[in-house]
Amino acid sequence: MAPAAQTPLCTPNDVMNWLSVAGVEMRLDDENLATGQTILVSATAALAAVTMDVGALAFPLIKGTTLQFSGGGMSEVVQVVLSATAAKGATSLSVTALSAEVPNQASARDSGLNTAIAARLPTAIQYGTAEVKRYCAGRYNASDLVNSWSVNDWATKISAEWICKRCCRPAAESIKEELERVRAELKMVCYGQLQIEDIATRTAAWPFIDAVTVNPAYWIHKARVEKSLSEATPTQFGQYVDWGDALLGGFDWGY
Repeated sequence: MAPAAQTPLCTPNDVMNWLSVAGVEMRLDDENLATGQTILVSATAALAAVTMDVGALAFPLIKGTTLQFSGGGMSEVVQVVLSATAAKGATSLSVTALSAEVPNQASARDSGLNTAIAARLPTAIQYGTAEVKRYCAGRYNASDLVNSWSVNDWATKISAEWICKRCCRPAAESIKEELERVRAELKMVCYGQLQIEDIATRTAAWPFIDAVTVNPAYWIHKARVEKSLSEATPTQFGQYVDWGDALLGGFDWGY
């Protein structure tokens, strides 16, 4: 049984915008579903609309077909799912409520991959989210990670890698180079060497000291923390060990 879905740190559109629709489709098997036709919007469909006016279809489109519309001045890809089968020659599509406006002259290609993409991208995003959280959860609350653009970038790149691996095909060199950078930065976050912008760590980044004694005769480290009086907030950093004092057995030789 698959684990429960987690709050994603990126979206299918993030992966589409980075790889492009064609870039994603090149890495999936169409399972012989393609009609190859291009669906052209003939009138702007508003946000939450459940019908779309399109040019006459050259081939039928079955219920559940998922199309990725772009162009026509759109800033990002919009995914549209058919809620009913459209016959050959149809000029109107019944769709689930649109997540964004689809303008006149926007288009989508029925490559046969769209439905497979719709099923696989959410899985890719869950894996990308899990890997980012694996590096960051030691220092940051999972609920805060969604507020960082860097986290979104890391999750997007890792999700794209999963899509490439889905069909046992090698990722492009540009993707591999990006992933080397991503994982290097994630390791730095894990080790406390890199701070994620716009969000705070779960605990204090450095210890707070409010009780210090100074022994002018102690020549190794004159400022020493009174352990029983210092601020008790835990941190992600290990405790400093006074090796000089340890070697001397805690005895003050009076130097």
